Amino acid sequence: MSLVLVRVDCRLVHGQVVETWVPHTGANCLLVANDELVANEILKSVMEMAVPPGIHAVFCRVEEVRGVLSEVDRKGEKAILLCATFGDALDIFHRGVRFSTLNIGNLHYAEGKVEIAPSVYFNQEDFEAVHCLSHLGVAVTVKATPFEAGTSFGPER
Repeated sequence: MSLVLVRVDCRLVHGQVVETWVPHTGANCLLVANDELVANEILKSVMEMAVPPGIHAVFCRVEEVRGVLSEVDRKGEKAILLCATFGDALDIFHRGVRFSTLNIGNLHYAEGKVEIAPSVYFNQEDFEAVHCLSHLGVAVTVKATPFEAGTSFGPER
């Protein structure tokens, strides 16, 4: 499989991703799986502007990820999969896209959420999804950039 990183980050495509994770992983494709973004052409256009030249970006619905990844594999691209929520990442996993690690970037504060790391806030659903992913063998790590030590949840890799 051509996935070099799976990341949950409510900001999706932004500087931390394109300036640190893309070069660190050698990715040449950003696969953004978010139903709301795909349905909003204005927001999608803004997000496309953040993609650097030379990087292929694909914006798709969560249910389309497996098929899109087949095409990415066929082209020999290295992809970073970006999701806005743990629910989307778990849904993608259950749809047959297997990954052994999950990176957590930024999850903004909202009422009912607790801080687990700088710029990362979980609600009960987030804790449950991380627990589920962990039991499926996915190592979950909070790590804004590849140069941080990070905080791990679940099986160590």
